[in-house]
Amino acid sequence: MRYLLAAPKDEVVPLPDERTRQARELHALVPEEAFERRSCADGTEGPRDYDWGTVQLASTAQGFERHLLIRRSTVPNKKDKKTGQLIHESAYFLCHTDPGVTLAGLVTAAGQRWMVEEPFQVTKGQVGLDEHEVHKWCSWYRHTTVCTLAMAFLVTVRSRLITRQPLTPDHRP
Repeated sequence: MRYLLAAPKDEVVPLPDERTRQARELHALVPEEAFERRSCADGTEGPRDYDWGTVQLASTAQGFERHLLIRRSTVPNKKDKKTGQLIHESAYFLCHTDPGVTLAGLVTAAGQRWMVEEPFQVTKGQVGLDEHEVHKWCSWYRHTTVCTLAMAFLVTVRSRLITRQPLTPDHRP
């Protein structure tokens, strides 16, 4: 199965030579010229540009490739805890892909994560998805189900109240 998952900087990943390394250690080994500036998607303030790089990881027995995708901010925007200096903020993603996937394809997949995460953020804010204090799976499942149904109800009511604009004919060739 193909996937792209966010990973912590101390995630240990397998290399093609059967050694393992942490994601941040691999990031330090990627040369500066290997990073490409690309937009992963459009945000509320325009394109979300980052510097992106990849590291080839050990392939799987099923013929899939694995990559560590590295996203780095374009300007220093985070304080280093040890030195206090501004550094580039970085994020890491583990990718399980078909052979021959391009950096552009991985960046597009990473940008689609926001479409999935945004509804969860809205549900947390509107109906309290994150307001549970439960210790058992059944209680968590019930709370999540009720919140999901409440959000579905609100979205349905809102969509019925929004007036639709009449479609205008498209005269472009």
